[in-house]
Amino acid sequence: MPDITPFWISLRVAILSTLIVSILGIIMARWLYQKRGVMARLIESVIVLPIVLPPTVMGFMLLIIFSPKYLVGHFFSQVLHIPVVFTLTGAIIASSIVSLPLMYQHTVQGFRSIDIKMLNTARTMGASEMKIFFRLILPLSKRAVLSGIMMSFARAIGEFGATLMVAGYIPNKTNTLPLEIYFLVEQGKENQAWLWVVVLVAFAISVIGSINLMHRERFREEG
Repeated sequence: MPDITPFWISLRVAILSTLIVSILGIIMARWLYQKRGVMARLIESVIVLPIVLPPTVMGFMLLIIFSPKYLVGHFFSQVLHIPVVFTLTGAIIASSIVSLPLMYQHTVQGFRSIDIKMLNTARTMGASEMKIFFRLILPLSKRAVLSGIMMSFARAIGEFGATLMVAGYIPNKTNTLPLEIYFLVEQGKENQAWLWVVVLVAFAISVIGSINLMHRERFREEG
């Protein structure tokens, strides 16, 4: 019977990071989806930066930022008493950073696809911005938001480079599935690694298939 601890660690990291990026992604998309200025474009570029940066570079940056020797890391470890480097917290933060762009991009595209005339009509009828957001924008963007959540979860559960740099490989503590596969192969245990490879591939296919199914249903409704 294989040790399924890496599976539960990955699941915990993915669930917690997805909760974080779901909230942050919706807030950021709500703030930026109608902005067109240079500053808004700059902020968007920073948000999606982890998509184009190599994971190891992102991990190195996070390692420096959250090191107890520097301001942010010192605040987490000494004030909040939450050490980040080489802990499960570090794995969650790394997964959140690299999966946030997916959540943001899906959500902001969903928000921007809504007919602005409909929103302006609601405003002329006296609806508050908060009411418009929760009664119109979010419901009309539910497929985009859900797609972002699913993609973020899949990205978090498959994160490797940044997690290795920040959280390290500590058995029964930070050994997520991608890290476990890497070190099993390094130890010559390919047969054990294959089990987790199959699990991750099956999961990825399920996520992509579910998203495609959602969008196919949307096209049918629009047609």
